[in-house]
Formats: sequence, structure tokens, C-alpha cells
Amino acid sequence: MSEFSGLVLPIVAEVTPAGSQSEGKVIATGKLGDIAKESVQNISAIIKKYMGRDISKHDIHIQFIGTYEGVEGDSASISLITAVISAMENVPVRQDVAMTGSISIRGTVLPIGGVTAKIEAAAEAGIKTVLIPRANLNDVLIEDKYKKIIEIIPVETLTDVLQNALVGGGKEELLRKLKEMRPPKIIGKVELESERKKQASLSPETQKT
Repeated sequence: MSEFSGLVLPIVAEVTPAGSQSEGKVIATGKLGDIAKESVQNISAIIKKYMGRDISKHDIHIQFIGTYEGVEGDSASISLITAVISAMENVPVRQDVAMTGSISIRGTVLPIGGVTAKIEAAAEAGIKTVLIPRANLNDVLIEDKYKKIIEIIPVETLTDVLQNALVGGGKEELLRKLKEMRPPKIIGKVELESERKKQASLSPETQKT
């Protein structure tokens, strides 16, 4: 779903062995703006941190279909990473679901703009379910005629997105692997705790010097 507008854009992803011996590439087509390009480049980092997968030996091909007006912003981020994970793990994506939301490299779904217009566009396109950032839930002001025909599911993490977007036999195994992954370490906090323990271990005489 495109930035600040009511337009539903299909996304196709394919993961293949890297064409270069040095490192794989992320290739996206469809008139992407600068911020949209950055969100595409973040995919490999998110997959490595959140899923423990090194995709440096693969090329990731992403195609935005019907992007005559171009793609701006990063509101397609959760759609992008869902499409790539689907291709990597061979787990299908539900075709009656649309989604919108940015995502951090820690796998947290971040708010976007124009959420009401995007939900209404999905409803007009015949979509039955739409995933939106939980942080945007209070921003939803859709007309009454749409409330009966579309289900709105708020999501907070990449796991939430995949839980609601994927389908098929491999879904539960993929979700199980995600749950087993330890959350990324927050380096600043670790360093702070280490310093506190160091100070606590010092004797009063040592601290005075």
C-alpha cells in the first residue's frame, strides 16, 4: 500500500543464488523514491538480525507492480520483508490480506501516514483483511460502509505480521524458529550494566582514589 494514498500495490519477491561470487544484491524495480529504496536495502539486515539468516550468498529481486505514480516512503516495509521471507522459506502469503507499516531493524513495526486512506483503498479493492501498525490504531477514521467489509488487525512485531499474513504447512515451523531466536542485544544497555557492576565491585577506598 503506497505512502499517504489510497492505492494497493502488489509486490513480488524472488530469492536466487547470488550472481556474483563476492556478495548477493537486493534489486528492486518499480519507480522507487529514495526512502523506499532505503527500506529495500534494510531487508537483509532485518532478516539476519531477526531470523539468524545470512543472505549474503543470495540475490533478492523485488518488483512493485503497477507503480505508475512511483513509490515514496517506507510504508511498504512490512510488505517487502513478508514477501522476501515467503520466497526464502517457501511459505505462501495470503492473497486476501493487505498490509502497511514501516519496520525497524529489530523487527518492530513502526507507524506510517495516511492509514485511513490505505484501509479504504484495500476495502475498495476487495481485500478482506488489512494489517496496520498498532501505533496507528487511534488514527483510523474509516467510513461506516467499510467497517463491515474489512477486518483491521494491529501488529507490533514482524512475528505478528507473519502470523497473520502467511498460510500453509510451513508457517508454524517458521514461527517456531522465530520464537527460538534470542532478541538482539542492546549494546548500550549491556555496556551500562557492565560499568555499574564494575563500580559496585570497587571498594570505598578504591573509589575515593
